Amino acid sequence: MRPFLPILFLATAVLSGCTQFPELDGAVTEEAKAASAPEIVDNSVVLGPAAEAILDVETQAEMEARAVALEARALAASGPIISPEEKAALLERAAALRAEAARVAQEG
Repeated sequence: MRPFLPILFLATAVLSGCTQFPELDGAVTEEAKAASAPEIVDNSVVLGPAAEAILDVETQAEMEARAVALEARALAASGPIISPEEKAALLERAAALRAEAARVAQEG
């Protein structure tokens, strides 16, 4: 039964890809069909002024303070979640519980 589901999904996807959409074909006007391709231009026209933008002192200071705060937050988040002492205590407790479970299983 399981191999049938992927095959059914694949067949459905392939058949739906072959579907015709006449309402979409009719939405394109003759003028749009006859239009020439758009001219492709260099994006430096748009990006040039952005590269030359200069931040004022206040905005730059705010951005630097935010960067420092985010770096501190990332550093704090990258540390261990529990201390080595807590981890050792948890492992010790888990071992004790496993031993207790084995003892109870033998009695029952």
